[in-house]
Amino acid sequence: MAQASNHLTAPEVGVLWAQYVNATLTNCMYQYFIVENEDKEIGEVLDSIKQITQHKIQRISGFLESDNYPVPIGFTGSDVNTNAARLYSDLFHLSYVRCISRLGLTTYGLALTACVRQDVRTHFIQCINDLIQIDQKAVQVQQSKGLLDRFPYISPPEKAEYIQDTDFFGSFFGSQRPLSAIEIANIFLASQMNMLTKALLMGFAQTAEAKDLRKFFLRGKEIADKHIKLHAALLGTSDMPLPASLDAEITSSTVAPFSDKLMLQHTILANQAALTYYGTTLSFLHRIDISGSYVRLMTESLQYLEDALMLMIRHKWMEQPPMSADRRALVLR
Repeated sequence: MAQASNHLTAPEVGVLWAQYVNATLTNCMYQYFIVENEDKEIGEVLDSIKQITQHKIQRISGFLESDNYPVPIGFTGSDVNTNAARLYSDLFHLSYVRCISRLGLTTYGLALTACVRQDVRTHFIQCINDLIQIDQKAVQVQQSKGLLDRFPYISPPEKAEYIQDTDFFGSFFGSQRPLSAIEIANIFLASQMNMLTKALLMGFAQTAEAKDLRKFFLRGKEIADKHIKLHAALLGTSDMPLPASLDAEITSSTVAPFSDKLMLQHTILANQAALTYYGTTLSFLHRIDISGSYVRLMTESLQYLEDALMLMIRHKWMEQPPMSADRRALVLR
C-alpha cells in the first residue's frame, strides 16, 4: 500500500543519492573517453551510455528536488579535462563500459527491491533495461572485433548425481577436487573486474596531482595484481583460462584527465564493487580453502576502502549523504 504522503522513503533517498554521485562520476569518464576514442563502433557504445547516464542524472535530480532534498554536488565539468592526452585505449573504454554495466545491473536490481514509489521503481526498471541494451551492444562489438574474453568451458557430466561425501568441501591441506562450474563462473568474473581495476589504478597512479594519492593508487594497483595472481592460481589448477590483461591498454601519459577527487572516489567505487563480487562469490564457494582465501581478499579490500574513505575526509572531498534526525541532540539543545 502506498504511503499517504507519497514522499520518498529513506531507502529511496539513499539509493537515488548514491546513484546520482556515481552517475555524475561515470559521466565525466565517458566525456573524456568519447573525445579520445578513435574506433567508430566503440564510439557509438560510448555515446549511448553517455546519453542514458545524462538522462538518469536528470531524472534523479527531479525526484530529489520534488521532495525538497538538495541535489548532491557529485562531479562536474571541473573534474574532467577532455584536452588531456590519451591515457586509456579504445579496448579499455569498451571493457570499462561492460564492467560498469555489470555493476549497475547488480546494484540497480537491489535498489529496485528497496523502492515502493511507482515512479522511482519505473526509474530503476528503465535503468536496468538501458544497461541491458548497452551491455548487448558492447558484447556485439567485442565479438565482431575478436575482443571477447575466452570464457572457460567444461565437459558435460555423463549424468546428474548427488554428492556422496564431505570430501567435496575439501580441506586447507592436501589435494583438492576440481572447480565446479559455479565456482569457475564467479572466480572468472571477479578476475575480470580485477583486471580492469588494476589498469584503471595504473592510469590514476601516473596522473594524480597529489603525491600521497599517487602512492595510494599504486598500492591499490598492487593489491589488484595480487588478487589476480590468486585467481590465476585457482583457475590454473583446473586448467581454466584467465581473462585477458588490460595492462597494455594504458599509455605513458602523466597528464591528469580527471581530478584527484574523482579518481579517489572512483577507487572507492571499484573497491565497493570488489567487495560485492567477493561477497557473492564467497556465498557460492564450496571448497573451504578457496573460502578462506576470499575472506583474506575481502579483509584486504576492506582495509584499503577504509583508508580511501579517510583520505576523502582528510581532503574534504567526501560528501555527506542525507541523514536522519539526531533526536538526542534535539532533546539536549
